Amino acid sequence: MKIPFLRSIVPPHVFCLLAEGVTYANVRREPLGFAEARSFSYPAGSLGASVSGTPLFTREALSEAVAAARRLSEDRLSRASVVFPDSWARMLSIDFDTIPDAEAGAQEMVRWKLKKLLPGVTAELAIAFREMPAAQGKRLLVAATPADTIASIEQSFESLGVRVGRLSPASLALFEGTAPLLSAKAGGDYALLHRAAGSLSFLIARGSAPLFFRQRPEEEEPEAHEQELRLSLSYYQEKLQGPGLAAVFVHDERGAGAASPLPPLPVDPVALSGPLFGADAEFDRNLATRPELLAGFAAVWGG
Repeated sequence: MKIPFLRSIVPPHVFCLLAEGVTYANVRREPLGFAEARSFSYPAGSLGASVSGTPLFTREALSEAVAAARRLSEDRLSRASVVFPDSWARMLSIDFDTIPDAEAGAQEMVRWKLKKLLPGVTAELAIAFREMPAAQGKRLLVAATPADTIASIEQSFESLGVRVGRLSPASLALFEGTAPLLSAKAGGDYALLHRAAGSLSFLIARGSAPLFFRQRPEEEEPEAHEQELRLSLSYYQEKLQGPGLAAVFVHDERGAGAASPLPPLPVDPVALSGPLFGADAEFDRNLATRPELLAGFAAVWGG
């Protein structure tokens, strides 16, 4: 699984996978915005399910979206970024006394720790990780997704002539793509709160480096999220000696009619929107109907 911890040159095409369908976008850099943005439902029976409950993709599930994207684009669409919901992955920070320098050894140790931390997960996992600051020892930010789901996404696009260049959960795509701008706007340590169907992710960063990360099920009671936020801020201030958050940026994909409010935040939240990026007037109108486009935009723009 490729997640955007290592930068690469990315094409303007991005597909945002959801439980019910796929949204395609062509990100335009001048003026900044979406040259195209269209959504497509999966044909009936075109998705399978892994043992972990995440979807398994087929060529048929994506063929309409890819064919339409080719008609709409000015190039032959041979490469694209792909973003999928946070709820399809388990993202967590893991502490180690030490980790091997060699990639293979580090991967083996992370897999061993995941088996202890996620005893109910029996499926093979595709994992990626990076180091974070730790009070002692080593701390890694780990993203783990059922390997069969990742393979089915890559193989389905490849069967349609599209090579997946970047494949990542939405929150990580959102953070990696926007971190330089958010850091400059904040002028200090900042947080990114991303809420979507099935998942709430809270990340604290300094510059482009994550300091703290927590992912929780979105369906939990609001009180659980409030307690989690308090514990997160306490760890940041006491263990990491954080000076305090200069800004909190929020992207809530559930829309204005969401059942529960955001948890209390230490500073007034700033919604991620078009003016922040200097995008065109249509940018926020696109996000209003398809909020998953923001993570897709970040995956391309941040590349």
